[in-house]
Amino acid sequence: MTLMIDGVRVLRRSLPAPLHGDQVGLLAWGTSSVRFSEFSVHASARSLFVVVQFGEPFDSIYRRVIEPVSREAGFKAERADDIFAPGVILQDIVRHLVEADVVVVEITPPNPNVFYELGYAHALNKHTILLANRMVDRLPVDISRYRVLFYEDSIRGKPDLEGNLAKYLNEMRRGEGAA
Repeated sequence: MTLMIDGVRVLRRSLPAPLHGDQVGLLAWGTSSVRFSEFSVHASARSLFVVVQFGEPFDSIYRRVIEPVSREAGFKAERADDIFAPGVILQDIVRHLVEADVVVVEITPPNPNVFYELGYAHALNKHTILLANRMVDRLPVDISRYRVLFYEDSIRGKPDLEGNLAKYLNEMRRGEGAA
């Protein structure tokens, strides 16, 4: 959330959770009267942060499925290697997790970094969508109770993953999805 006054940014804050509904208000206090005029609200595209191991086949799943399906559902998808800024990568990842409306996590390989970021997203009570290749032997116990979109990594499996991911994102966009 950013508050601008006469074109000057006076406040920028990441909210702990997305605002629900369509109401926004301002509250101010001081020693004299406070008046708001020409008040307007501008919403940016909903954000989706993707947590995934880098390399194939996960790069292709991100570029050929997650990005286009997210865009079609009204989300701007990003992952850590889309961040081009100086600084500590973990700080950028944490900021994106905090600011994301939805976090998509590909959990097929048992990658410690991916599970760390998934745990962080869960601690933030973020809406998460878990993806896993149908060939995975078994999920870790702590994750096995969550819904997982299992997919077949093939040309034949792509439309199913696209359709199921779109259903989840459309539910999230409407604010009806569970974290």
